[in-house]
Amino acid sequence: MNIIEKNAIAWYVLRVTYQREIAASKSLNEMGIENFVPIVKTRIRNERGISIGWKEDPLLHNYIFIHDSYDKILKIKQGKLDYLRFMMGKDDTGLKSVPQYVPDKQMADFIRVVKSKGMKTLDPDIDLRKGDRVRVMVGPFEGVEGVFIKMPNRHEKRVVIKIEGVAAVATMAINASDVEKIEVKEEKRKEYHI
Repeated sequence: MNIIEKNAIAWYVLRVTYQREIAASKSLNEMGIENFVPIVKTRIRNERGISIGWKEDPLLHNYIFIHDSYDKILKIKQGKLDYLRFMMGKDDTGLKSVPQYVPDKQMADFIRVVKSKGMKTLDPDIDLRKGDRVRVMVGPFEGVEGVFIKMPNRHEKRVVIKIEGVAAVATMAINASDVEKIEVKEEKRKEYHI
């Protein structure tokens, strides 16, 4: 994990106690602070199994992504939203615990895929190092970068955006001809693995 300056704005991953992620998002919106809670629509069915409507639920319970500086988020945590907790990870040395953040491009791609209709959730611990890093060249996901993988027990392929230890989402099925391989330099590689 890369260390970031405390006054630099980044997408921090925070845990929310007692599934208050929607309430936290509303409070942050009122304060003018950019945040993201991945939401999915699920069908509501009656006792006979007949669909009677839709409801919105968080895709990741107890998680919220906040786009601001560490110092400002810390002040918010110590004030109005004391139930927020930074998600911690190890620094590059593996010795020091540091707040987890997501690079801007990776977060933008994650938000774009989550908001799409063809999104599929995956186990965040899926080993993606076997696939090549790719960029989608055409279609609704043009510009999205991730890992091109074959889905287990399926013939389809998808591009996966992964936030280490938190979530992994996949685009709708995509053709190999619609992506280009990205060569990732070693120092740049750290940016994608939190």
